Amino acid sequence: QESSTKEDTDRIAVVFVGDGGSHNGRLPVLLNACSKLNLPLLIVIIDNGRAIINFTEDVAASTMQFTLGDHYGVPGLLVDGLHAEDVAKAGRAVTNY
Repeated sequence: QESSTKEDTDRIAVVFVGDGGSHNGRLPVLLNACSKLNLPLLIVIIDNGRAIINFTEDVAASTMQFTLGDHYGVPGLLVDGLHAEDVAKAGRAVTNY
């Protein structure tokens, strides 16, 4: 089977990461690569306020993980996962983007 290109598919990659992992150096590399190559990517950051075993605000200069893509021209949304309607609206916004 031939590999598909981004022009002939509507698929996206989805990455789930915790708020502690979102401060890891791999996420900026991923953001940069996807931005540079204009690849469709959805990163879901599950924020429980902890960075491994510490409170996020004790180890991170910013607790606004949804803004991490700003430097790469990648938009972010802050969504409360406990509100189904907000999650649905965000999902539509992402897939329409």
